[in-house]
Amino acid sequence: MAAKQQLLEQLADISEPAYQLSWQIPPGAYILLVVVFVALAYAGLVFYRRWCYLAAKRQALTLLKQTQPEAANQINQLLKRVIKHYVPAHPVLTASTLQWQHFLQRQLPDTPLPPLDTLLYQAGPDTEQNPQFYQFAKRWLQQLKPATLLNSQSQVLTREVADV
Repeated sequence: MAAKQQLLEQLADISEPAYQLSWQIPPGAYILLVVVFVALAYAGLVFYRRWCYLAAKRQALTLLKQTQPEAANQINQLLKRVIKHYVPAHPVLTASTLQWQHFLQRQLPDTPLPPLDTLLYQAGPDTEQNPQFYQFAKRWLQQLKPATLLNSQSQVLTREVADV
């Protein structure tokens, strides 16, 4: 037993090298931190691009608030500019007034839309239809999802018979 005790006393403790700094992080944590920062940077970039993509919608809502409800032609042009921004070759941009009205009504079937042919081409402002068109445009812009415009591009517009 005494020999065993002597051998135990001769053993030295295994000493690990001390960290140079008291707060030193293990190498695996650095890799994990880099992955987290890259993921956060990518998510930030995705959100920023989405925010920039939807800037036309926000700007159109701001312009609509500045527009008088009696200016039906300006509201109509604003809606077409939004569509042109998101889908430059959309067939509704060159469609007739009746096709344009059907397209808008399909986007919001629950909201009433006044007849655009009389609203846009009449001599004086209509006190009932102009505010109704203004409210329709406001609701349409608020619910607008640009992806729905891309999907609606494939829908075939109804054919009109010429009055010639």
